[in-house]
Amino acid sequence: IGQHEILVESPEHDKTLAILDQKQVEEIFLAYRERYNTLKSDPKHEMIIIFKNHGLAAGTSLRHPHSQIVATPITPMHIRHIIEEAMRYFDDNGECVFCAMMEKELQAKERIILETENFVTFVPFAARSPFETWVLPKKHDSSYERISVVNTKELGYVMRQTLWKIYKALNNPAYNYIIFSAPCHEEDIEYFHWHVQIIPRVTAVAGFELGSGIYINTVIPEEAAKFLREIKPVQ
Repeated sequence: IGQHEILVESPEHDKTLAILDQKQVEEIFLAYRERYNTLKSDPKHEMIIIFKNHGLAAGTSLRHPHSQIVATPITPMHIRHIIEEAMRYFDDNGECVFCAMMEKELQAKERIILETENFVTFVPFAARSPFETWVLPKKHDSSYERISVVNTKELGYVMRQTLWKIYKALNNPAYNYIIFSAPCHEEDIEYFHWHVQIIPRVTAVAGFELGSGIYINTVIPEEAAKFLREIKPVQ
């Protein structure tokens, strides 16, 4: 029950988003925006998840560059847990935990990879895996649906540059990225902040992680951010 769509990103079979032209990357994120808003208009849909699997280690079954959009009639427990923790932080501190996190990262600057007028890319303080990277809009908004066309194009630039740095630094690793957005009927909340998470698959999740929920990261986040920050931008 729900809807599952495939977005074909390029007519070229061997391309990846990191090496596509800027215009083409912008079109991908504009297409996400258009499909998100169309799927959200169906009252049966409760959650819209946009994601990309790149490489065998990331779970891709089709080599041709593509990403996926899934609309479900429920909010998965994984997402509900994140939202509930964000709500708890807001109740205790009176501010969005993602806004607070971003502010601290911008002050510290140690884990920043890229910053533009409206977005910031950084390695989280407690990254779960090597080179885990988050992209946040600077202005608080809980839902991807309300991003403007201009900011969508800027997000395309930020994602292309970030994925290029990962592509060059880690020799085109497998990765997943996910756009986390509030549930369809909770799209205007103070305690959640839509964002993108990029997870390079350079290590395996093993028994300890599965058994404990505690992740082992062998790369210090500050060093990962510095390594990616120093990669020259793609033209």
